[in-house]
Amino acid sequence: MSDSPQGAISIGRLLKILIPIGLIAVAINALLPSLEKRAQAEFEADMLDRLLGSQHTRVTEEIEYVVENGDLVGYAPADEAPQPPETLVFSYIAGAPLDDGDGSADWVDLIAALSESTGLPVEYKAYEDLGEQLDAVVRGEVHVVGLGTGATPLAVAEAGVVPVCSPGKSDGAFGYTMKLLTPAESGVAAPDDLKGKKVGFVDPNSNSGFKAALILLLKEHGLQPERDYEWGFTGGHEVSINDLAEGVHDAAPVASDLLVKMIAEGAIEESAVTEIYESEQFPPAVIGFAHNLPSTLREAISETLLGFEWNDTTVGAALQGTGAEKFVPVSYKDDWANVRRINESVAEAKTSVPAS
Repeated sequence: MSDSPQGAISIGRLLKILIPIGLIAVAINALLPSLEKRAQAEFEADMLDRLLGSQHTRVTEEIEYVVENGDLVGYAPADEAPQPPETLVFSYIAGAPLDDGDGSADWVDLIAALSESTGLPVEYKAYEDLGEQLDAVVRGEVHVVGLGTGATPLAVAEAGVVPVCSPGKSDGAFGYTMKLLTPAESGVAAPDDLKGKKVGFVDPNSNSGFKAALILLLKEHGLQPERDYEWGFTGGHEVSINDLAEGVHDAAPVASDLLVKMIAEGAIEESAVTEIYESEQFPPAVIGFAHNLPSTLREAISETLLGFEWNDTTVGAALQGTGAEKFVPVSYKDDWANVRRINESVAEAKTSVPAS
């Protein structure tokens, strides 16, 4: 008969139970850091998907084009014989603020110049959505198009737009910066101070109003949307600036040229906002043509844009206060290199979830 009380567990049996439990606990503790890291990465990727969810990334039809001279822009294949349209259609930046209903009044004089040089009637068409505008380019319904800085790489790659010119100064210089602003006397002195604050971005396609600032905060300051700060979309640089002045957001990234224009027009007092960061220079809005126009028509459009005199025209009046004085030639390959780099950083951030 055993000396142990009935039902008692021997030390050996107890160790057989406890040792596996201990090993499991050790394994769990060892796995926790990697599980936490993956969970955080998945959270960040999901957040970026939602943050970028409304960004237009694809037109509805495929296009064919060839890249010449290593300039990264496309033209119709040599074996095609593009036909000129019966009417040339010009469309400026989709969703741009409209003061006269459709924005056409700003471009009356340029439209007249294009009609004279090409021998074609020219119409203006406004679009609220970038995707619809680019689809129209692909379908041959828009032939000359104005684009924001951030939308240009997409338009080149997916819709075959060939950038020609940007608003610039009389000496040929052009460009703007991204300014990260806060309301005056907000107490926010640097990007690191935005932790726990609310940032108003413009829209998912905007370079200076969204992507450049997102990457700045994420890569250089370790600030993750939702985890470290609240965010929202305003729909426009002008709206972001006005919201800042009214204290709707704690910070907002905006294009410097549009800020200068609003101050010059008296739409906002310069003292109402404080700059906490200014980026490198980016190319401004661009005007280009569809890749599959006849070469003679492409040349006529380019010559008209680059030779167009702004003085005493509707274009000069519309862009007064931005510092620009004429259309200057641009190189998509060179001038949009930093914009493409930011796009690559955004794509990298979205796909950086570690493998399980």
